[in-house]
Amino acid sequence: MHSYDSVESLIDGERESNIHVECSRPVTMRALDTVRRLYKNRRCAFYLRSDRGFDRDSVRSYLRFFGALSGTRADAETAIDHFGLRPVASKRIGKLDDEQRAMVNFARMSLADPEICFIEYPLGYLGSAARSLTLRWIAEASERGTLFITTGQPLRDALLMPGMAWWMEDDRCIAAQTETGDADGGSPIPGSAQDPQQDDAEPDEVQVVKIVCKSGTTTLLFDPREVDFIESINRANYVSVRGQRYQTALTLDELEAMLERFGFFRCHRSYIVNVQKVAKLERFTRNSYNLTLSDATQSTIPLAKGRVADMREHFGL
Repeated sequence: MHSYDSVESLIDGERESNIHVECSRPVTMRALDTVRRLYKNRRCAFYLRSDRGFDRDSVRSYLRFFGALSGTRADAETAIDHFGLRPVASKRIGKLDDEQRAMVNFARMSLADPEICFIEYPLGYLGSAARSLTLRWIAEASERGTLFITTGQPLRDALLMPGMAWWMEDDRCIAAQTETGDADGGSPIPGSAQDPQQDDAEPDEVQVVKIVCKSGTTTLLFDPREVDFIESINRANYVSVRGQRYQTALTLDELEAMLERFGFFRCHRSYIVNVQKVAKLERFTRNSYNLTLSDATQSTIPLAKGRVADMREHFGL
């Protein structure tokens, strides 16, 4: 598993790569300081969630100011068109919604013709159309040689951008293990429940188990220890990892058999929980039990009354 001891060592070690990190605000601030230090002699552009622009300026005057400030031949009107800002070009920035402000910031960055772009939570405020415009700009700028370092977004967003996605665990930065395949998922992953050779393995043979999930056209391979719980909703199964859900083609029965030896428990007909992540078992009524987890969002999931005794017996709860 490719990893770095800290976000600082990640940015230093991957200087010529696009980096997208799922992380907290304090880690974002550390990453920002590192980028400023390492790339102080490069042409950089920055966009943080706190960047709101000048409320009294119009979009056009604001972008013209930064276009002149950049010293490049960048044209504010071109940026206005590219980022879909023409309908609000004469509007004061203070009157814009969050998505429009975000697009103004991307337009501002583009005018600098930057070598390095640092962006916090790049896709967080964007709807489908604005997201497409932004991803297109990032891809095109990346092809021209601009390096992108982004932070704060969930892993599923990080995977949409060119470069490598990373997630944090105990201050370590760990590369998201992915496999790009076709819409059908490609060949089975060795050691996964989709691998027909798994059942033929010798009893004493060491097996690597990965949970196969999809995020768009990307196949993700999760270590069981990363998983908080698995749920079945509307005839689809989802694996929850650090507060984000990823769809899997595996059935709950397959997942239960696959993960039981890793400390997972079928707590409800629609849920499998990683018992290591259980922080609290609560009984609200005689027939109502819930499990509260120590995951990123402190999730609460049901515990079926008929499974309470089994859970206590197997795990000493």
